[in-house]
Amino acid sequence: MLMRHILNYIPFHLPAPKIIMRRTHSREKYCISHLFDAKNNEYICDAIEDTIRDTNHNGKIDQHETKVYGETAIPCGKYYVTFAKTKLKIGKKARHGCIPLLHGVDSFTFIRIHPGLTEKNSEGCILLGYNREPGRIEDSENTCLKFYERMRYRPFWLIINDDLSDE
Repeated sequence: MLMRHILNYIPFHLPAPKIIMRRTHSREKYCISHLFDAKNNEYICDAIEDTIRDTNHNGKIDQHETKVYGETAIPCGKYYVTFAKTKLKIGKKARHGCIPLLHGVDSFTFIRIHPGLTEKNSEGCILLGYNREPGRIEDSENTCLKFYERMRYRPFWLIINDDLSDE
């Protein structure tokens, strides 16, 4: 048990892989992003989240913006991500039952990266897959498991930014 916690902790001053999540499409109920490896700008997959409510894109929900529980995308920013145990169905297929958990997201708790089809499955989390039709992603479970393996179930940084060319 202790070894799992030690392996899942990299001090913030040591290098950890960086994943960039570029939001490209924002709609009334959801937003679509592309994930890239920051090291070589390699495309990894797509993601779907709830709608963006951080309208000034400054990384926090300000007083003129409203966070709606389970219906708000994570604000832009840089977040430390570790792998933590989950009771979600995907946990049975993931190594040691662990999936990514974001830390330091202001006004949000238990934000994970897991499978789903639409923003209705999100509850504020990030869902991975491939966006081939509006408002949904496909092949989510396999995409998540491949992403977890790619990250080697070790901590990484997730950098979220809005590159909304279609607004």
